[in-house]
Amino acid sequence: MNMPNCVLFHPSEFTRSSWKLLLKKILPECKTTEASNVEEVRQATQLGLVSLLMMEFHPRDMEHGLEALKSVIALTGGKHLMLICGPPAPVTTRTAMQAGANVCLGCNESVEELKRALQAALEGVPYMSSELASVLARSITPAGGFHEEDEASQYALSIREEEVLDLLVSGLRPSQVASRLGLSMKTISSHKRNALGKLGVSNILEAVRIWI
Repeated sequence: MNMPNCVLFHPSEFTRSSWKLLLKKILPECKTTEASNVEEVRQATQLGLVSLLMMEFHPRDMEHGLEALKSVIALTGGKHLMLICGPPAPVTTRTAMQAGANVCLGCNESVEELKRALQAALEGVPYMSSELASVLARSITPAGGFHEEDEASQYALSIREEEVLDLLVSGLRPSQVASRLGLSMKTISSHKRNALGKLGVSNILEAVRIWI
């Protein structure tokens, strides 16, 4: 059997180290490379170097990363794409699935769940983790519908929330952010609280891990 090639698509520093450690532990024979943009994924695909492609997809990516996701799926067919949907938001997961993602899992999966997802992605078969399946099941109404509008407003960060979070994770204090944006401390606190809630984290340190 040929050595599998795993491409990490545009990972953050935190994700890069976590994924490489995971692959070394679960799939030690895998050769790992990185792609920082869709064109690099295209080149790797044309060279036959994509046995598995790992990519993150967060609620904040709904506006900025969906086109990249669709492009990657178009290149790979979606069969060997392992998509990390975190935090597990129903609207994010369904959007990824509708775009053609084949293997979806959350960001806090067990090692055994990750092993199963990796194997499914390598084999090109559909797979959804129990975490995401549970989240999706809870989002279904008794009539069989989904709370699409409620979810979109719940998980999508506003432009102002993104501005505040970007400045906070860059190291500025709330008072400095308030001065920079010309807003009151109360308003900054409100935007920070809302943004952290939508990302499913409790503090800026946790936000840094998925935002940078």
